[in-house]
Amino acid sequence: MPVVIQRNDLPPDLRESVVKEIVSAIGERKGIWLLDMTSEPPANAWDIEVFGPNRFHWARRFSGEDRDGEVISEAIRNAVLEQAAA
Repeated sequence: MPVVIQRNDLPPDLRESVVKEIVSAIGERKGIWLLDMTSEPPANAWDIEVFGPNRFHWARRFSGEDRDGEVISEAIRNAVLEQAAA
């Protein structure tokens, strides 16, 4: 299950840890998963977008205290599991 980082504009000191959390959330799923992460400092927000097999697309803005690897990974894990159950 390759995860390809298309863009990672998160703060440099958090980039690696957030990616690790997201990769863990996706798990050992087949196919290529694309990850796009942008930061919007004036809005105190991060925009995370995930594209995967079978037209999987998930996007969400995380702001304030939600800008946390564990919060982001849990949201992605739920979305991936929801799609798998469909």
